[in-house]
Amino acid sequence: MVDAQRPKAGIFGSHTEETWVWLGNELFDESGEVIADVRSDVLYVDRERLLIESTPGTMRFRCRATLSGGEVYTMTQSSFTVGDLTAVCGRRTYSLKRVSPWRKERLITNNGVEVARLRPMTSGKVEFIVGTAGSEALPFVDAVFLSWACVLVDSAVRRPKI
Repeated sequence: MVDAQRPKAGIFGSHTEETWVWLGNELFDESGEVIADVRSDVLYVDRERLLIESTPGTMRFRCRATLSGGEVYTMTQSSFTVGDLTAVCGRRTYSLKRVSPWRKERLITNNGVEVARLRPMTSGKVEFIVGTAGSEALPFVDAVFLSWACVLVDSAVRRPKI
């Protein structure tokens, strides 16, 4: 699990891209270290626990996370389909739009600035490319929540093992 003394990932240091990968219920960084995991609908990341509630469906998607301190993160559909999602993490708002109607890859923006990309694979693995903006644009816990919520809606494996 992530330690506070651990060197900061790409989005927290220099602006270099880094690819994280969700495999099942574990999120790995480029070095292969587990930086977050999900067990029994609880997302464990950076000494924080997020209780995850989601309503998957073909017509509506909604995901809500309650942090240990009571702060609430949400992700909801912005349109008729799940191609356009909006997330609110504290006071920060993100837009998560698919780059094409035929692909599940998403571009994640904060105030019009690209902060990450998410690329689900047919194998069930989900790549999360971060590092295009500074930590103020995409804090670590926000990044992990956004990526997990996208796994729930976009992954080829419909219900990851929890």
